[in-house]
Amino acid sequence: MLAIQDPFGQLPVPASTFAADIDPLYTFLFATSLFFFGLILAILLYSIVRYRRKHADQPAANNTTHNTALEVVWTLIPTVIVMVVFAWGLVGNMDQQVAPKDAIGYTVRAKKWAWGIIHPGDAKQTPAEMWVPEGKPVRVTMTSEDVLHSFYVPAFRQKRDVVPGVRQILWFEVPEGQGFAGQDFHLFCAEYCGDQHSKMAGTVHVVNQEEFANEPWKGGLPDDPVARGEYWYTKAGCLACHSLDGSRRVGPSYQGIWGREGKLVDGSSYTVDAEYVHESIRKPQAKIVEGYDTAVMTAYDETALSDEDIADIIEWMKTLK
Repeated sequence: MLAIQDPFGQLPVPASTFAADIDPLYTFLFATSLFFFGLILAILLYSIVRYRRKHADQPAANNTTHNTALEVVWTLIPTVIVMVVFAWGLVGNMDQQVAPKDAIGYTVRAKKWAWGIIHPGDAKQTPAEMWVPEGKPVRVTMTSEDVLHSFYVPAFRQKRDVVPGVRQILWFEVPEGQGFAGQDFHLFCAEYCGDQHSKMAGTVHVVNQEEFANEPWKGGLPDDPVARGEYWYTKAGCLACHSLDGSRRVGPSYQGIWGREGKLVDGSSYTVDAEYVHESIRKPQAKIVEGYDTAVMTAYDETALSDEDIADIIEWMKTLK
């Protein structure tokens, strides 16, 4: 990753064009806060030392109850600062509300606890990974399949809540020619969405326009079906609910899962075979294991996991001991 570049060493690299508006405003707010903190603290310390009471019979140094001029000054100065911040922030915020007409369109589907990214011209979700070109505006249309999430890429200075039943849109552009091609940036969920919230993370890959034209999100899958199954377990967010060591999470552990027999909440029995796994992924509430009746899992449709992907997961499950 590139080095931190803001004057106070607090912000990540400015990897979008919005940084030119947001970073100076942040610096102004932080510097102003430091200045007034230091000024008020200095006046307070001076007053404590200069006007401290030295003995019990010492009369008050001053009986003044208020000073109109001083009160006007300390009201007007913050008011002016707040208005400057409001106007500065409004201009930057308005620029972020409407994406350019030539923006490249992405769809993001959020659910506990995974991001599903649909790239331009594609129909299948790429779990937790997003490829964007430098020098081109990117429009992201987001929906949530369950609870409130928040799409947050700190380096792009963009964060937007993803609300169930509401389509949210944000956009950004990675500047061209500044060394960001080939860099990876963190994608977070910035809104607490359940006990596995911290695992709802992803990666945004910035590539040059030539590489983007080759649709890099379609490559990179392992050749071995077992390895692909493990890949989907990680990338599709299965690990948030199902452990591999026998420990209890939202759903049953995958340790030794293949061929496992047990009871369902309706009293019937089940055996983990190909049909059961397929149904549990497509219709997870159809058969609920005893003891997990309060667990709610989101269904994975064809855009999230194809039948071939599920077949890979099954091959991988067969190897778990």
